[in-house]
Amino acid sequence: MMDNKPEECSVCYNDYDDNQLRPRTLPCGHTFCSQCIDNAIENGQLTCPNCRAQHAATAATQFPISYAVEALVRKLKDIQLTQKKTVPVKKKLHSMVEEQKSSISSLITSCEEVLSQLGEYRGQLGDWKTRHLQLQDRLYALVEQNKSAMKLLELEDTSVVDMATQGEKRKIQLQAMLGSLNTVNTPQEIDTTIDTADGCKMKVEDWLHKCRELFPNVRTVHTSVKVQETIREALEMMTTETGATADPVHLGDSASSIMNKVQEITGKIHQKQLTRGHTYRNTKLLQMWNKGRQWESVVGGDYESNDGEGGAPLLPDLQGQYRESRRAGAVLCCDDPGGPRCAQFVITTRDLQGQYRRSGRAGAVLCCDHPGGPRCAQFVITTRDLQDGYQWPDVFGDVVSGLDVVELAIC
Repeated sequence: MMDNKPEECSVCYNDYDDNQLRPRTLPCGHTFCSQCIDNAIENGQLTCPNCRAQHAATAATQFPISYAVEALVRKLKDIQLTQKKTVPVKKKLHSMVEEQKSSISSLITSCEEVLSQLGEYRGQLGDWKTRHLQLQDRLYALVEQNKSAMKLLELEDTSVVDMATQGEKRKIQLQAMLGSLNTVNTPQEIDTTIDTADGCKMKVEDWLHKCRELFPNVRTVHTSVKVQETIREALEMMTTETGATADPVHLGDSASSIMNKVQEITGKIHQKQLTRGHTYRNTKLLQMWNKGRQWESVVGGDYESNDGEGGAPLLPDLQGQYRESRRAGAVLCCDDPGGPRCAQFVITTRDLQGQYRRSGRAGAVLCCDHPGGPRCAQFVITTRDLQDGYQWPDVFGDVVSGLDVVELAIC
């Protein structure tokens, strides 16, 4: 079917632009805007609206930009502007030259930014290679795994060097083109130079797109950092653990800088490495009692459901190994072993003179219920001194520092 309006998407009938409606070509040869392609993707499949061919796809960005269509659209727009307005030839040509200069200057800036990122990224790759060599000398059992990570880094480094070399050439070409635009005089020279500049710009845009899409290689960075962490942990814990087979880390915004994406990958891996078993991290204070009055306090201590309902015991398989202790630093269940609220635990902060005691001071830590009761899974932190000789019962510890943070949490 003849396309009488090549400047518009045949699905939404909107003109192509440089943003959401950027033209992209499918493997079957048909071109549509990025927005319509994204809307047509379902369950990892894209059906061509024209020929109904099936393509595996998750996002429009995986299909190449149709620079030919973009160039055609630009020319059509220039023709339309010429038809609508009567502008002196010299003024129009000067405007076109200034537009090209501005566009090329912007691309040069983008080249410099990406080249800087590639240089910083290459420096990081070099640091990781050095660390791998040091680790290899210390732990022979993981040498082969370490070498595999090194090979990936070498390939990545080679790719970075190749792309940087291409970028330098593209930058030099843009600078030369910018100089040529400053010296053209005749309309014929301007037209020829602008056509050449368009081709040069398309190559630079393609290079920028490849850099942002190719770097960093998620598998390479993930494997490198994970192997480093695994070997380091193996040395410290004297255990051997496979570290290069974890699921890859998903990157979000492809427009982020290379080093920002590297930090995102490494941050997620470091966080995963630190997560071992149950933790109170990211738990919340469950409720507040008597705000602004005597007996003011806060309740917390549910690491699993985080709502005060308890959960699985902290040590579900521990049988017959509980003991008594009056020393600071003892870890105990808040409920009977295996009880509905034994998911929480208590850490004592000072030696006990008895099993429990009473206190009327702010910062006392006590059970919500009597020891072994149905609500002793949570703990209470008092935030005000009690008056008239009143005291809290079942106190087993005190806040040594940081009570001001607890007080801020109830404001």
